[in-house]
Amino acid sequence: MSFFFRLTAPYRKGERNFERGRAAELRRDFKVAEKYFQGAADSFDEHIAKKEMTGQEVKTSHLVMAGICYTRLGRNHDALRVLDECIERRDIPDAFLHAGYATAKLGDAEKTITYWKRYPSWADQRIIANALNKQIKTIRSQEIPDLQTACQEISQAIFSQDHENAKAKLFRPFKPTNPPKRRY
Repeated sequence: MSFFFRLTAPYRKGERNFERGRAAELRRDFKVAEKYFQGAADSFDEHIAKKEMTGQEVKTSHLVMAGICYTRLGRNHDALRVLDECIERRDIPDAFLHAGYATAKLGDAEKTITYWKRYPSWADQRIIANALNKQIKTIRSQEIPDLQTACQEISQAIFSQDHENAKAKLFRPFKPTNPPKRRY
């Protein structure tokens, strides 16, 4: 590590590792992605702790990124803590998606449905929205919901949607984000 790396703010390290983790997931390099998500989670832990000590508010974008990292690492209680705070501030599609995923992993079917039903229709993420609607219907129809299978289906939908977004970005190279309505 260089001297300058130690001077880099924790949230900046978290953002970089988060983006690297997402890129590694897109390449199906899940071991590398996990390493980057762990680095991002550690950096966001440090950043959030510093902000809480000084009484400052953490940016919503950092809460979403931290929540996604926590979800990817199986830290579902931590994910819900930051994603719920994020949801109170703004309607961010990824916050609803990953909060529902975290509650499904924790075994709470009703809360999972509540989060996934609130996934905004304006998000323009067709594959994810269709998968969420299908899983909501499936969970409601089962006497004992199989939430782990629902999580697997949603994970596959996220992966498929990421590939669709990457293809669309090829046709919109100068747009900053894809989808454009991500809001963080």
